[in-house]
Amino acid sequence: MIHGLRLLLTLGVVLALTGVSLAQEEKKAKKAKDVEAVISSVGQRTITFQYERKEKIREEVVGIDDKTDIEREGAKIKLKDLKETDKVVIKYEPDAYTPALSVKVVGKGEVRKAGGGD
Repeated sequence: MIHGLRLLLTLGVVLALTGVSLAQEEKKAKKAKDVEAVISSVGQRTITFQYERKEKIREEVVGIDDKTDIEREGAKIKLKDLKETDKVVIKYEPDAYTPALSVKVVGKGEVRKAGGGD
């Protein structure tokens, strides 16, 4: 009987931890946002991109890792296949030091001078 109780208790702990893990993943997914941007440079494990906000061109860098889904015309591609001036939709978590979740090439854009104070 004690063995069965111990097994039941262990199973309960495992299920509780799984629930917490799933809740954290769900919370992460809610923080992620999509931004339409133009790639201004491609690094070994990053891309620098430009987007417009409040009528100004902003520039950001986001990491890319093995889990980042990179696509062009529905086909999976690699980081090295991305080019400057590719217009993309990037799903990432702003203000977090985590790699992008996805980068989807949607056309061609123009790299512009970034800047302008708030």
